[in-house]
Amino acid sequence: MDRHGVGACRRKPSRRRVHALRVECRRIEALIEVLRQATDTPSKPLRRLQEIAAEPLEALSTLRDDQVQVRRVKEAAAGSHLEALCADVKRRRKRHAKRARRALADIDLAKADTAALDIRQSIVRHQGPPTPEQRAQLLIAAADRAAAEFALRMARLEPSRPRTLHRLRVAAKRVRYVADIVAEIAPEVQIAAVADVLALQRGLGHVHDAEVLASRIDAVTARRHAPYKKDLRAFRATVIAEREQALAELSRTLPLLRLAAHRVEG
Repeated sequence: MDRHGVGACRRKPSRRRVHALRVECRRIEALIEVLRQATDTPSKPLRRLQEIAAEPLEALSTLRDDQVQVRRVKEAAAGSHLEALCADVKRRRKRHAKRARRALADIDLAKADTAALDIRQSIVRHQGPPTPEQRAQLLIAAADRAAAEFALRMARLEPSRPRTLHRLRVAAKRVRYVADIVAEIAPEVQIAAVADVLALQRGLGHVHDAEVLASRIDAVTARRHAPYKKDLRAFRATVIAEREQALAELSRTLPLLRLAAHRVEG
């Protein structure tokens, strides 16, 4: 895990830094899945590194939502009376930034370094150099595993249940980053529909952001003396309409989405 990225977020968890660190952690999780399928690395160091990689994701999840909300509310506030909502999301962002810094400070990066070293040494000791065909088949197996998890989450999707949308979004990210890693290692292995998965991931992100923001608007509107309730309700209607539009686009995409990995013969 990149010490610079963690240290930068500890000092100032800006939106750019939070995004970069979360992407890195997702890539580490994807790399672990590839190593599970394509090497003989023992499960213990892989599991240990996976647990450490998950810590920044958990620490920064709420702050990431706050940062997205601040930008969205600022855009909507022009020409309207959304001061109460704007002040609320800014207070939450500040509070969660402090919590995120504390959580990141508690992460033991030395353990991550030790786990990574154990993994590298295990690969050197136990993994012989595969032929191009063997390497391709191992990487295809890793891609297929990610695709199978994605297919399972699609089958269990219930748009009215945000948790199923979230799990599908996580599975889509896993497919995307596994595909990136496979492409770096073996360009001859191609995974169909990766571009569609990326579009789906973005669409699910829009749905998630709309749901979180609608809940925040509800909390502010419910206060007895909350000012400008009319504007708050009008903005909520806009946010819900954006969510429904994103869901409609997803419903058209999902039936057509099929993932497959194969080796391109040169």
